[in-house]
Amino acid sequence: MESFEVTIDKETFKVVRNSPDNFTFGVFNYSTFHIIKKNYWGAWEILEHRFGTTSLPLNEIGKAIDEYYNPSAKRVAFSD
Repeated sequence: MESFEVTIDKETFKVVRNSPDNFTFGVFNYSTFHIIKKNYWGAWEILEHRFGTTSLPLNEIGKAIDEYYNPSAKRVAFSD
């Protein structure tokens, strides 16, 4: 599956989409691994904590996922 990296507060996380037909992602780095998902109301939640630290910048990672899969959400339109 496709993956990308995001750095938050000097910590880099790798984000891997688990399946093309759902919105769950594996998020990991050298010290943690979580499975996260966007719920029906648009909020990000942790489905499973597999190992490592229990803290995760969930909202920031969720925002990075949203921007990665919907690039127009972060673009600014300029006119000539």
